[in-house]
Amino acid sequence: MRVALLTNNLLPPREGIGRHLVELGRRLGRYGIEPLLVGRAPEGTPAGLAEIEGVPARLIGWPGAPPIRHLRARATLQHWLDEGADGAEILHVHSPLLPSLRTVLPVVLTVHSPMLTDNAAIRERGIEPLARKVYARLFSRRLEQFWLDRADVSLAVSAGVRDELVARYRLRNGSPLVLPNGVDVAFFGAAPSLPREPVVLFVGRLAWRKGLFRLLEAFARLPPERARALVLLGEGPLERDLRARAHRLGIAARVRFEGFVDRHGVRDWLARSAVAVNPADYESGPLTLLEAMAAGTPVVTTPTGLVPELGSDPPVLVVEPTVEALAAGLQAVLARPDEAQARARRAAELVRARFDWEKLASRLAAIYLRIGRIAARRAA
Repeated sequence: MRVALLTNNLLPPREGIGRHLVELGRRLGRYGIEPLLVGRAPEGTPAGLAEIEGVPARLIGWPGAPPIRHLRARATLQHWLDEGADGAEILHVHSPLLPSLRTVLPVVLTVHSPMLTDNAAIRERGIEPLARKVYARLFSRRLEQFWLDRADVSLAVSAGVRDELVARYRLRNGSPLVLPNGVDVAFFGAAPSLPREPVVLFVGRLAWRKGLFRLLEAFARLPPERARALVLLGEGPLERDLRARAHRLGIAARVRFEGFVDRHGVRDWLARSAVAVNPADYESGPLTLLEAMAAGTPVVTTPTGLVPELGSDPPVLVVEPTVEALAAGLQAVLARPDEAQARARRAAELVRARFDWEKLASRLAAIYLRIGRIAARRAA
């Protein structure tokens, strides 16, 4: 059975949704599923068939800014579907921000981050954050609702996302199933054994609602002898503003902007950093949190995304989304490394038990096969 997994994210992946598709695609063949990744071609990369980490892929040109690029991509994707979708028997759509498309194929929908709640969580002020909120209400929501109405099966990457969909969208087939983000336990669990350095590590997009200005202010309160550096792995529209804030806070010499780093680089940084931090106002189910846990790196996080689903005694240090609480949490980890490492070992055990991509791919394959059997009976 061939399944096309469709996203508007870049392939090869530079963000979480693209990584989600690749990790599933690498494993689905073990369960009789032939995956085809369909995503946005990087600038300068030709559209067409390719291979991403051993997984067949079709790269689509997605030029311009929204909503124009969605209209352009829609024509290309509709033509691809009308011409047979490279033999796909199921279309697995990964929302948000995919154009509406006509298809006779059964549709599985995974909602990674509902735009109404995602953009509503932006605390930063300015024209662009405001425009994003308006865009979510007037445009993004329509696309999301289209796919929720069209989907034969809907999935959410966390119970929190499921509850947001139930509260704010029309659900034709009832409450979505929860199939969470996962982590390559074997890869991140094999992080090199290095001495922990007094480094605070953030991995993710340098964008709104990530709590990054709060993180800079919290880091400025930490003594340099305990927190030698704040390392930011990622790229995004707020980098210039974050650099300027670091200068104003007098910590520019201690803040390192490393840009995009591949998964091997992320694993190496996790192996030697004293603490990984998620300061976000909103997350749906961040892969970066799971990767840090799998690597055995102590974690400080706000109570967002998957955190409420880690149990009554989560193996991460959970703090409120304030400068004071974030600084206190980071200081606690840096001052008591043995206690932090004991918590990190519990975190690694938890992700192995619940969030290994191997287990999640098996569950997803079972969903595909069930849909395929239903479709075959209908066609008979």
